[in-house]
Formats: sequence, structure tokens, C-alpha cells
Amino acid sequence: MVEDRIIREGKTKVYQSIDDPQDELEVSKPKHNGLIWAAAALGLALVMAIVYWTSPGVSVPQGPDEFTQAELATYRKAISETQAPMRRARLQDFLTTYPQSERTAAVQAQLDVIQVHEAAQWIEVTDVVYDPKIDTADKLAALDEYAAKWGGALLGGRNDDISTMRETLTGVLETPALPSRKLKDQESPIPETIPDNTLAGGPRPVTPPPVYVPPVPITPPAKVVTAEIVPPKVRRNVNPRYPRKAMRADIEAIVTLKLNIDTNGKVAMTELVNVEASRYGKSFVKAAERAALRTRFHPKTVGGEPQPAVGVIKRYRFQLEK
Repeated sequence: MVEDRIIREGKTKVYQSIDDPQDELEVSKPKHNGLIWAAAALGLALVMAIVYWTSPGVSVPQGPDEFTQAELATYRKAISETQAPMRRARLQDFLTTYPQSERTAAVQAQLDVIQVHEAAQWIEVTDVVYDPKIDTADKLAALDEYAAKWGGALLGGRNDDISTMRETLTGVLETPALPSRKLKDQESPIPETIPDNTLAGGPRPVTPPPVYVPPVPITPPAKVVTAEIVPPKVRRNVNPRYPRKAMRADIEAIVTLKLNIDTNGKVAMTELVNVEASRYGKSFVKAAERAALRTRFHPKTVGGEPQPAVGVIKRYRFQLEK
């Protein structure tokens, strides 16, 4: 590198040039060393690649197991069903097909929730069917509504119970017919005047004397004892959290939910009945459902025995202090 300097002496300009010794070193370096090293590195990489691919024990990564893919596809198809009866049928089919799956616990938990809901509705239907105060048409309508909702013919349904109950209500249960006593394709030598319950050619029946039967004393009808029904009561209440956006916007709401409570007092399922809010309705509903699922109840009892309760109404009021 050459640095030019100007030395001023009065009005005279003198130019000087200073040679940099580093320029001589750069000129003296060979220009082919970089190419030689690049060729050597390329040859070494090629040799290592040949040794790696030709040596034994090299395994090529395989794709996911087809059995695992089929299991995952079956599980996703089951949980994607929006109708509870179809989801129950597909989940039960999954347990039968893949009994050793790691998703067995999750599938069984979903089935338990669906079974509690279905069992509660079946109890309501049987109460209607065996209630003597309800008309047969209303009983059949309740039975048809249950069959249409829960699909009695699906896997895990109550098709046999529904058919038997419907035949009992309509009175079409078939009774075995008595065999015919008449001979076919030939004339009988027994006169038609002889009754069917009399042996032909035997002694004439003798009418037995009347038997005295003492009158049966009339007893008052037995009292019907009905089982005491105690509705569920809140054991531990959980207040919902106020949505932050709604709190900042000074918005209040009322959320009404319908709860299904199992025999342990836990909320098995929630269903939205109504939400009153000008904005952020989904946030209010989500907060109410979370609080409901964490709330604990004393279960419903019938005759002292815990029973699942369906359709318990609970309201959550979101108000701001002013």
C-alpha cells in the first residue's frame, strides 16, 4: 500500500510516496494454495461418504408404523363425532380394536361421561313409561324421542329394551298359538259332538259336587310407600373469574347453565341455557362453565341412595362494584 503525503513549504508542494512492506508480502504469496486445499477437502468428503454408505449396519429411517397411523386415524374419527351416541359407538369400537393403546384411559374417561348422561335420560324414560298417570301415546312419544336421540340400534344401545317396552305398551306381544286338533287330509272317525277335552270311547265325565269355599276376608289395601327424593345441593361453591376485557369495558352479564351431576356430586356435563350480555358472551360462558365444573354438590338421593341428577339449573351473575 502506498501512502501519498504532501509537504508544504511556503508556496511549494512536494509529493512523497511511502511504500508499505505488507504489499511485498502479499505479492510474494502463492495463488494456488487455496485451490489445492479445496480439492483435498472435497476428496476427503467423497471418501468418507463412500465408506459410510458401503459399510454394514447403516439403517435408513423408516416412516411411521401403519398400525399406529390407523389407530390415530380411528381415534380422531371417534372424537370428531358431534353426536353422543355415535361417538360412544366409535369409542367402544376403538377399545375393542386397540385394547393395548396408550389412549385407552382417555377413551374410557369419555365413555364414562357419555354413559352417565345416557343412563340419566334412560331413568327419565322408564319413569314416564311406568307412570300409570301418563297416557300411552305420551309414553310412546318419550320412548321414540329417546330412541331417535341415542340410536338404540348402535353399538352399546338399548335396542332390545326399547323393543320390549314398545311391544308392552302397544300390546302386540305374540303368544304361542295352540296346535290344531283336527286331522289333515283325512276324515276323523271321532264325532264332532265330543268335546276336545274328552277322551273318545272313555267313560262319561261325572260332574263333581260343588266344593264349599269360605269367603275371603276383605283386607284394606296396603299403603304404597314412595321413596323420598332429595335434590342435589351445593357442597362447595366456586365463583367464576370476571373476564378482563369485559371488566375493562364495564360490561355485566348473566349466564344460565344446565348441569348434569353424577353420584359423587361432580358436574359431569354442562349445557348453556341462556347468556345475557351486550358483548364478550363467549368469555362469560367459558368462565361460568369452568366454575361449574369445579363446584361440588351433595348428590341427588332416592330413598337414601345416591342417583345421577340431570338438568340442574344454575345461574352466574357477573356484576361490577360501583
